[in-house]
Amino acid sequence: MITSNDTDHVVTKSITVEAAVEWAFRVWTEQIRAWWPVSHSRSGDPQAQVFMEGRVGGRFYERASDGVEYDWGEVVDWEPPHRLAFTWYLGSSRELPTRVEIRFVALAERRTRLDLEHRGPELIGDLWGQRQRIFSASWDSVLARFGAFLVY
Repeated sequence: MITSNDTDHVVTKSITVEAAVEWAFRVWTEQIRAWWPVSHSRSGDPQAQVFMEGRVGGRFYERASDGVEYDWGEVVDWEPPHRLAFTWYLGSSRELPTRVEIRFVALAERRTRLDLEHRGPELIGDLWGQRQRIFSASWDSVLARFGAFLVY
């Protein structure tokens, strides 16, 4: 189940999954191309793949089937298996990125809560108000897909 507590300044989402914290983190970061919803791409290419380079300064990007790459953001914090943060260019731009932080909280040996915060008004100003609802709905879809992938 995905929970949400959005305010004017931040989109917050949580999902609890039946997976060890280390595994949940690895699936989110190393296997993102296997579970990321194909409907959430910049290119619109249903064959596009998503990648996250596992390090501070690493790229978060999409590669379309024709080889064209689209940057989505950059990893700014990398603390496996408990936390990562990245800038997010989608919905704004590289010059005015928003910021996403994800925490992986071990609830039990094989149960993890993922807490996501997407911030932006202090970074992109009025554009946040135009995009916040889209960000919120998109993260619902992304987290649902992530949770469903971990079930299999």
